[in-house]
Amino acid sequence: LKQGRPRPVPAPERAVPCGEARRPSSAEMADTAARAIAEEPPTSEEKAHAGELAWTGRCAGGVIADIKRRYPYYLSDWLDAFRGGNGQVSVACVLFLFFACISPALAFGSLFDEATEGQIGVVETILGTAICGVFYSLFSGQPLCIMGATGPEYAYTVVFYALCKSLDLEFLPARAWQGLWCALFTVFLAVTDCCAAMSHFTRFVEDIFALLISVIFIVGAFRSLVEAFNDLSKAAAFKTVLLCLGTYAFTRFLQSLRRSRVATKGLRDILSNFSVAISILTFSGLAAIWKDEVKIDFLTVANEFRPTWDDPETMSARPWFISPFGMNKDFPVWAIFLMAVPALGLTVLGYLDQNLTTIIVNRPASGLKKPVGYHLDLLVCGIAIYPICSFLGLPFPHNSTAPSLIHEMSLTKYETVPVPGGGTRQVVSKVVEQRWTNFTIHILIGCSLALGEVLSNVPKAVTFGIFLVMGFSSLSGNQLFERVWLWTIWDRSLYPRFRFVTKVHFASLHKYTAIQFLCFVVLYVLTSVSAVAVVFPFFMASLVFVRKSLKWVFTEAELAELDAHEDLPPDDDAPADDLEKTVRTMDDVDKLPRGISDFSRATSL
Repeated sequence: LKQGRPRPVPAPERAVPCGEARRPSSAEMADTAARAIAEEPPTSEEKAHAGELAWTGRCAGGVIADIKRRYPYYLSDWLDAFRGGNGQVSVACVLFLFFACISPALAFGSLFDEATEGQIGVVETILGTAICGVFYSLFSGQPLCIMGATGPEYAYTVVFYALCKSLDLEFLPARAWQGLWCALFTVFLAVTDCCAAMSHFTRFVEDIFALLISVIFIVGAFRSLVEAFNDLSKAAAFKTVLLCLGTYAFTRFLQSLRRSRVATKGLRDILSNFSVAISILTFSGLAAIWKDEVKIDFLTVANEFRPTWDDPETMSARPWFISPFGMNKDFPVWAIFLMAVPALGLTVLGYLDQNLTTIIVNRPASGLKKPVGYHLDLLVCGIAIYPICSFLGLPFPHNSTAPSLIHEMSLTKYETVPVPGGGTRQVVSKVVEQRWTNFTIHILIGCSLALGEVLSNVPKAVTFGIFLVMGFSSLSGNQLFERVWLWTIWDRSLYPRFRFVTKVHFASLHKYTAIQFLCFVVLYVLTSVSAVAVVFPFFMASLVFVRKSLKWVFTEAELAELDAHEDLPPDDDAPADDLEKTVRTMDDVDKLPRGISDFSRATSL
């Protein structure tokens, strides 16, 4: 009225005959559906997840709560490995994961040796993996996670070594101070409940990180095959390819026997459980037949238990214990405090590696029943693992995502169920949750230092095949991979009836996938280019803010389906684009699927 425009007159309501209920407007229909979704109570898994990552407001409150939750299960953590017919699965898992862990340890050991000019090598990498893995299996809150050297930690070591050289500092004493500062910061994070911040890392980030690790293993295996054609003769390169692909194909074939009707069930279970061990023995034996005719690369393990680096001052192997105050000269006091700066980056890297891997392992789709301990895991790293590595001059291991997922999957029994619209889906029916396999795997890794002659008969090509098994197996259940795969299906009517297909518009579905995939590409580039790999942990942390910003791009209902913490069951509904066309009356709204994506389009009806 102040601006001289007349007030709009509302249209009169339509007269409703006596006895007839007034038909609600489309806006009221959409509002009713939205309220129904918002008032849906959280699941038991969501409540448990929230409790494990909750702020307690007390010093060490999260650690104490983790110990109280986990302590009653400690005895069963050892006995469950052999109860209820679990012994065969547990032994087979140990054999598989031993080779799955020793191969990366040897590879990273060679990389550390080259990057640090021999000050950290294969022996230190194997020893660090073994010692830290044993400690972690004994005291951690989630013993299904496997510790080992990781690509980001290697890249960080390369940058740190260059920093020490530029400052004319002894690398090993400087690394000891870096590790001790990192241990202090990590203990601080554990006792102040900082793991609760991981509750902001939703499935959006988890799927990106899990896909990244899987792709690293797959690409790494194929890159090694390509390099074989440059480094070996043509015959040796073809032999390498055959051994790699043969190991992968034979392993997958043996694993598939469990779902077939070949032989007896007991024999099928044995062949499936020990598929990796059988494949390694088979193709290592085949490689030995033509070992002299066609020469290929075999695993190389140190035959002598001694530090890799020979001190040029003493002309002998450096001592096992690293003096933080200097080896051949005094370590300057100012450098002690300067080491706190690179230690902050290492702390962030360890914090993310530890917690992201644990969250992925603990996702509701895994079917785990026992509680976990995020704060306890971090405390074990701070008070034991990082100090040990610092004083012995060992690489700093973290939870390794792909081996951890494979460890969990190797101990899991699945049931295959059909998905409406085509395809199948694996549902967990049982998981052998225990500590024995993790403990035994790392004991064998430590013993490998005395088994160099035996392991030298295993071709590297066979380990490449194991990498492929690990990479492709860990893709199972990754929704980012499943949604990217939808890009290859041009006929939308052929989409499997996953909830993120039936409850979300195709435009929103593919837009969300594109954003997630772009973040994955950036992460992969950061891990591939050593010059910028040091910023990897910080970009990982920034993905939380990327996810929070999506609330301005997608509706709350869409994000509830696309970023659901648990695997929502598929249904028989048609895609969301078709469902909206059926919304006409209040009865239709009552039938509206949970999470229908765009209520504004419902109002237009």
